[in-house]
Amino acid sequence: MDVVRCAGLTKRYGSTTVVDRLDLSVAPGEIVGFLGRNGAGKTTTLRMLLGLIRPDAGSAWLFGDPVPCPDRLPAVGAMIEEPAFYPWLTGTANLTVLADTGPPVPADAITRALERAGLAEAAGTKVKTYSQGMRQRLGLAAALLREPRLLLLDEPANGLDPPGLREFRETLRGLAGAGSAILLSSHLLGELDQICDRVVLIDGGRLIATVRPGELPAPRSTITVRSADRDRATSLLAADGIEVKAMGPERPSLEDWFITLTEKDDHASAPR
Repeated sequence: MDVVRCAGLTKRYGSTTVVDRLDLSVAPGEIVGFLGRNGAGKTTTLRMLLGLIRPDAGSAWLFGDPVPCPDRLPAVGAMIEEPAFYPWLTGTANLTVLADTGPPVPADAITRALERAGLAEAAGTKVKTYSQGMRQRLGLAAALLREPRLLLLDEPANGLDPPGLREFRETLRGLAGAGSAILLSSHLLGELDQICDRVVLIDGGRLIATVRPGELPAPRSTITVRSADRDRATSLLAADGIEVKAMGPERPSLEDWFITLTEKDDHASAPR
């Protein structure tokens, strides 16, 4: 059973359709990247899944139950937009407030969440002194507080430095390996490329395409060599003065794929 499922999910504000008949699913243990430009409908979709706003059409389910399903929310960890905390409290104190306002958590839950988010050393420091990256880490710790079976994350890696990004990837991979489902909205295409099992591209509220990063179709190369004999192909190129340093099928980046498809969509929808 899918942890997340959307069918025809639609949200309008006045005459503007923000999410347009969206079909989406996330399976247990799967990391799905949610990719799109600003205003594409990503955050609105996540807010509908949490029951924070109601769709105008279509349906969504969490763990098989129709949204809104408040009984299922303790199993969901969410980080929507930039997390907000009490700046005069420490990281530990902020998580204590969150722990006290919901279902009970194990005694070591706060310490464990801070460690998994890479914030253990700054746990006793007031949040007003935190950098953006540290606040993002605290937001991730808050989302992990109750050992969620589903994570809904909206731009969670903003402000993280390269070591932080690596730790972030390792944390999410560990969660997915333990069976948690993760829906991850991000503009960091390189991160989605490295961490996601699938990437869903949304533009203008509509699902444009779904791809597995390792299976992106290869674009037309400047030089195409069709030969089963790599050594002979290299020799022929060298005879024409072309130095070959590496040979293999070219794989485009997720960025190439995103720009190509969204530009095509712009051209298709432009008025004539």
